[in-house]
Amino acid sequence: MRLYERLADDVAWAIGAGVYPPGTRLPSVRDVSRHRGVSVSTCVRAYHELERRGVIEAAPRSGFFVVGRRHSALPTIPGGRSSPVAVAGSDRILQLLAAATDPRVVNFGAATPHPDYMPGTAVAAASRTVWGSARRRCMSQAFPPGAVELRTAVARRLAMSGCRLDPDGILITNGCQEAMAIALKTLCRPGDVVAVEAPTYYGLLEVLEQQQLRALPIPADPSQGISLEALDRALQTGDVRACVVTPVASNPLGVTLSDERKQALVDLVERHAVALIEDDTYGELVEAGRRHTPVKAWDRTGLVYYCGSATKTICAGLRVGWLVAPASRRQSVAFEQYLRTISVNTQAQLTLAQYLATGQVDRQLRSAARSYRGCVSELIARIERHFPAGTLISAPQGGFLVWVELPGAVDTASLLGEALKRGISFAPGALFAPDDRFGNCMRLNAAVAWNGRSYEALETLGGLIERSSGRSGFVPNAGTGADPGG
Repeated sequence: MRLYERLADDVAWAIGAGVYPPGTRLPSVRDVSRHRGVSVSTCVRAYHELERRGVIEAAPRSGFFVVGRRHSALPTIPGGRSSPVAVAGSDRILQLLAAATDPRVVNFGAATPHPDYMPGTAVAAASRTVWGSARRRCMSQAFPPGAVELRTAVARRLAMSGCRLDPDGILITNGCQEAMAIALKTLCRPGDVVAVEAPTYYGLLEVLEQQQLRALPIPADPSQGISLEALDRALQTGDVRACVVTPVASNPLGVTLSDERKQALVDLVERHAVALIEDDTYGELVEAGRRHTPVKAWDRTGLVYYCGSATKTICAGLRVGWLVAPASRRQSVAFEQYLRTISVNTQAQLTLAQYLATGQVDRQLRSAARSYRGCVSELIARIERHFPAGTLISAPQGGFLVWVELPGAVDTASLLGEALKRGISFAPGALFAPDDRFGNCMRLNAAVAWNGRSYEALETLGGLIERSSGRSGFVPNAGTGADPGG
């Protein structure tokens, strides 16, 4: 990468992280030249590159200014089905997972952050410490509910978010998806109905299929989240056994419920006496320095099953998550976890506990949240540049995922094969619903290594979409609602 391109990327990251909000005047080229130790001409080229990307604009005799976000929020998702639907799996998920570990593929598909965004050095140091001080324990199994050190550390972090939890009530799992699967297994029987957001995380749909449960899609708005009105109507039927919701930085929309709506959600499930499974995978990847309050904090009756994980925040490879179930269900969820995998890797549990004990995690999470904001801004800028007219883009309020709605009759499931041939992955929209909705949508992972290869991949993907849709040139749609920010 050339020097001016690296400088342009640094400034683009700062803009995405909120260091320079829309409308802000950037430092002069001479100031940048002096502080960065590069030539004025290099700074001018960097600013011109940012102009080309549409990130900044020049004002005569006034300097360069950050432009406002040009994209529009997605329109409200159409209403849900009137009846539940059986879930059918998709082999495309395995394609995405394989592509995520293939160095020849730019991974916009699987929701896996590039390792550079995670505290690899600190986690490795924690692992060495654990192996040196607790080697005998690492060579034994930590049977359910899991290592007490980690359960205590998780309880302490959740206490700072307003949740009153006993470490004995926390079950350590192999990631958040297993936590949700265990909760569903102890709550439901084959044929039961589970209310889910539409769109929702495809891994959840796979769990529903495996357990022979039926999904009832509830529409989710890109700025407000799940429709509480539609959920209320669904619960009134008496057919719904459980609800699964991601209240903070949802996957794939990236929307975060307000505290008022979180409390209203708890009130709603309590009124109907229906269990709520809370997926808080992305709860600590929101505005830098602020952790959103989990829905669990409003739970008064023990209906909320809280599921969390460190796979998106600290280290994906550890595959450690946790489940908080009501006291009456502790034995059943622990036994279900034992039946599945007997135990969770002991060294992984102790390593995470050791890392949490170092006091580095809050600083690291603030850094990660800023980095992901920059990644999302970079991705959106590239989509605006290379995707066809009529494209609609979500405005994530946390995390690192972007939901895109394409114009016309673009079939993203068919498009995936062509993209993979060119070393590009993305998640087709059809994976995120149990029915035939969202076929012209895709979810993109912004937490990639941003370099010439990823820039070129998005340009190539935009070209494939243009040929499929018959349109060209990004034009943000008007009249689809105000940008909800994030």
